[in-house]
Amino acid sequence: MAQNGLVWTIPIPEDTIDVHPGAGVAVLEARNISLGDTFTVDNSFSGTFARVPAVFDSLRIEWRGIMNTIRFSDASDKFAGYFLENVATIEVTAATPPSGSLHGFRFVSDAASTTISHFAQIGHEHNGAFFTQ
Repeated sequence: MAQNGLVWTIPIPEDTIDVHPGAGVAVLEARNISLGDTFTVDNSFSGTFARVPAVFDSLRIEWRGIMNTIRFSDASDKFAGYFLENVATIEVTAATPPSGSLHGFRFVSDAASTTISHFAQIGHEHNGAFFTQ
């Protein structure tokens, strides 16, 4: 976790995502994304665990369909959005290189076609200075 409280956020190039909310479709496809691995969720939130350099060799998440739509606006919290509930698939390959006494690790997910999606959502939101009713 970053000192400002953000977790699991990294900038990605704009050309790695293609979104078409009217059709209920979005695709995130990126390669060679550097990040830090903390091995467990608890370590991620502790803020004290040293991160090991890691790389998403490939990451592809695809959202499809429109099962439900939600429009939301809250003027007091300056937050509004239009969200589409749908299904998503994911396929990922990641690795940590050998470092010191660590041997390195490589993870390859099952094929995206084997994904079981219980909930997925894409949307467009406005908040803070960008809030409009």
